[in-house]
Amino acid sequence: MDKTPEIQVKISIPIYFTFHRWFENYSKEHFIRDLIAGITVAAVYVPQAMAYALLAGMPPITGLYTAFIATIVAAVFGSSRFLGTGPVAMTCLLSASVLFSLKLEPQTDQWVSYMALLALMVGIIRISISILRLGFIVDLISNSVVLGFTSAGAMVIALSQFGHLFGYPLAKTTHILTVFIDLISKLSQTNPYTLGIGVLAYALIWGSSKISRYIPGALIAVVVTSLLTYKFGLQSKGVAIVGEVPQGLPDPTLPPLDFNTMASMWGGATVVALFGLIEAVAIAKTLAIKAGDRWDPNQELFGQGLANIAVSFFKGFPAGGSFSRSSLNYALGAKTPIASVITGSLVGITLFLLAPAFYYLPKASLAAIVLSAVIKLIRPQDILRLYKINKLDGVVAGLTFASVFFMDLWVAITIGVIVSLGAFVYRTMYPRIVVLTRDPQTRTFINAEKRELPECPQIVFIRPNMSIYFGNAQYVYDYIIDKVDEHVRKLKPVKYVLIDMEAVNYIDAAGTETIMRLVSVLRDRGIETAFANIGCDVYPLLENAGFDKVVNDNLVFNAKGEAIVGLFKNLDHEYCRDMCPYVVFEECLSVKEKKKEAVAG
Repeated sequence: MDKTPEIQVKISIPIYFTFHRWFENYSKEHFIRDLIAGITVAAVYVPQAMAYALLAGMPPITGLYTAFIATIVAAVFGSSRFLGTGPVAMTCLLSASVLFSLKLEPQTDQWVSYMALLALMVGIIRISISILRLGFIVDLISNSVVLGFTSAGAMVIALSQFGHLFGYPLAKTTHILTVFIDLISKLSQTNPYTLGIGVLAYALIWGSSKISRYIPGALIAVVVTSLLTYKFGLQSKGVAIVGEVPQGLPDPTLPPLDFNTMASMWGGATVVALFGLIEAVAIAKTLAIKAGDRWDPNQELFGQGLANIAVSFFKGFPAGGSFSRSSLNYALGAKTPIASVITGSLVGITLFLLAPAFYYLPKASLAAIVLSAVIKLIRPQDILRLYKINKLDGVVAGLTFASVFFMDLWVAITIGVIVSLGAFVYRTMYPRIVVLTRDPQTRTFINAEKRELPECPQIVFIRPNMSIYFGNAQYVYDYIIDKVDEHVRKLKPVKYVLIDMEAVNYIDAAGTETIMRLVSVLRDRGIETAFANIGCDVYPLLENAGFDKVVNDNLVFNAKGEAIVGLFKNLDHEYCRDMCPYVVFEECLSVKEKKKEAVAG
């Protein structure tokens, strides 16, 4: 009787579904650690999320929407057990900057809708980067740009919160100068009750942090100032409060797919997505290294992207990785991302059960929470320190910092990135090229011009100290031709140009064509071109351009010393003996000695 073949179905879980790994060797002790971390972070998170929502120009309750959804989704689909995803000060500020450029009014229905659209676009960009494994592009934003922007951005955040702290509205912009002038001009409108509440909240947060980082100072400030506002009816004395807060999540709604508006938002969305990735990747990588964890950046980017897409359907705004909350998870010894799931769940419980309790929460207290988080980030002295280390990096950081005074934040950071990349490209367009000779003491090959040592009149020995590509190929060509011309003007009988390729790790099509042209032009002038130390990654590219058909095998050497030995055999030894006053190479001695023997004889 025939047997029906047994069919085996193998189910594999894609890279983007990794939460099954959490439960490998998961124990009761691990759960207790995750539970303590989750509860502690949630106590800090709830008031912080509402405060950051105001920073994004959103109603405070949307901070809880974003915190609830983004934290859980990013934890489930991410890679780091410590990274806390949700509302982040700089990401909120950048997001507001994008919408300010559209001339929208904060906290209006239109603003909320387009902020959700921005979150959707940010999520799509991050997921695309993850799927295409393009996470390396965040490295295009240099540390100097990040440093300049962070310091200036912190100033923008601080200034924007002084309006809530003093009790009067400020100009709706992220331009530092505009906000500062408006702040000063309205100081006479300061509400003393609002200012008192704000100062008290800040003092409670500051005092708690001095006692222990684990004390939820923000939560204490929120509870104390809310009770004071309710007890003394401070809202009737001009203290702005959060007011009615709806319970639960709003019904899921697709953000408005206005393609004309989206076209004008893609630039800003890209900046928000990439800057947020810098924060998230840096935090997750740093903590993974400290804990000895395996970490997948593309998996993390997928989680970040999916979290932003998810919040976009619930009136959320762009989310990112938080350094303070992630560090707290690490300090509390979270064992798995379950800690973040617990944090997000507690935010959800607060949202569904305790939302009405925020009615009397003063906005000045939320401003104090934001101020306490960003005030330490205002460090223009770091720009001066960077300038002392590297002037160009300092200029880039300073330019990024100064740009924030006059233009939207996302534009300022874009300008910083362009200038930074431009400076890098400019440096590579004019690489350092060294003329080599042999040191008479050490017998090593060194910079002849720097040490003011003689060169061989018959060999122009050149070393480009950078890869050769379309941006610098012509410069390398002109430099070598100029050096040859300089030798000829000094009546030196140049026979060879020897190019040391040791530092050339890459060469593109333009570079190979330029090298071939150089060989041809020099040969027409009666000068041969020899090469030493061509890398195994570079030679095939030259070979593809017909290098082996133009340059003889006996002019390609594996090392500098070997090249000198090979080329010296074909030099004009009579010139060496009778005309050249130098002993540049050891081989020169053999010729000079013959002259001495002839004279002695």
